[in-house]
Amino acid sequence: MSQVISIKVPSHYEEACAEFRKEMKTADRRGYNKSAEHEFMIFYDESAHEIRCEGNIPDSVFSALIKVKGQFDGKLFYEGEEWSEEDGEVVDEASPMEKAWIILAIIFFPVTLIYLFARAIVWVPFKIWKATR
Repeated sequence: MSQVISIKVPSHYEEACAEFRKEMKTADRRGYNKSAEHEFMIFYDESAHEIRCEGNIPDSVFSALIKVKGQFDGKLFYEGEEWSEEDGEVVDEASPMEKAWIILAIIFFPVTLIYLFARAIVWVPFKIWKATR
């Protein structure tokens, strides 16, 4: 899946680029980076003070962008829209009681459906037949 993530740094752009390179430890000077499962490009746009990453971006690059954003007071953009930490998906682990309810729901939901189906198909016609005899 191809993604576009960029960060715009209003001031200290050169220091932000150096910090970003240090954080993600890029070896390729041309901007093309490849790891085991990820292929992505990094563009440094000096006129717009922007660092842009395109392609299948690993989490290490994303965390480097977040760190640079925090250090240099930049704005992070995901697919062209400004992104903040509140926008990300935050998933909390369920408590033991919630886990028990989930397991019970998984078990009893099909049982309930079978019961309702059997009652509608077997019991209701039987009662109608018995009442009309």
